[in-house]
Amino acid sequence: MNYIKIDKTIKKALYLQIKDSIEEAIQQGILSDNDRLPTESELCEVFGISDIVVKNAYKLLVKQGLIMRVQGSGTFVSTRKIYKFPLKGFDKLGSFAGYSYTTKEKRIILFDQNAGQTHIMEALKLKETDLYSVSKYVIFIENAEVLLQTVYLPEKSFPKLSIYDIERYNLSDLMTKRYDHHIFKIKNGFSPINLSSSEAMLLNTYKHAAAHRVRTTIMSSQDEPLLYLETLFLGQYTQFEVIMG
Repeated sequence: MNYIKIDKTIKKALYLQIKDSIEEAIQQGILSDNDRLPTESELCEVFGISDIVVKNAYKLLVKQGLIMRVQGSGTFVSTRKIYKFPLKGFDKLGSFAGYSYTTKEKRIILFDQNAGQTHIMEALKLKETDLYSVSKYVIFIENAEVLLQTVYLPEKSFPKLSIYDIERYNLSDLMTKRYDHHIFKIKNGFSPINLSSSEAMLLNTYKHAAAHRVRTTIMSSQDEPLLYLETLFLGQYTQFEVIMG
């Protein structure tokens, strides 16, 4: 907390001095998104001030959108933008071609071949001995971790699939251009969740943070599952909006 400076000999209110110190530390890059701020008791002990001073300072910073207070976890810097995704269109292939943000990066953290995971086998309508690939990656938008996606692709529909294919193609191009599949329909299911410790780590947020989970199954014209996808949208930085017309 050495970025906070208080001068008790001047007339400027103490809560404003704390607020301005933290704001300046954020602007100078001393504090970054998701950094934990001192607790009220820690600031009171170090500076010999009352907790109402700290509460007022943090209240102003929350109002400015610079920090967030998470019950049971603490107070954190919160400087990422809010990203909005159109709710209309999740049933269309274009949803998987990309989003209209200027910079986007897909960072793959896992590629594997697997079999036997019950809920995946059921989602893909696979036999017990059928294989499928698993790809897990984080989507960065404007240098911020926004989405965590895990995609399951049956080997019978995507033979000789490699990590190079996952790196090179987005999902729509992988299906339609690389493997010449024809999309018949897309099924989605939405549910709110709290992130696990590992998911929170990958999305650079606090443990048990809220997220939107979207489970997607893409079907072929023969009504067979082509792939199964789980997407985690980080709750505090993503919103779904209904676009009329």
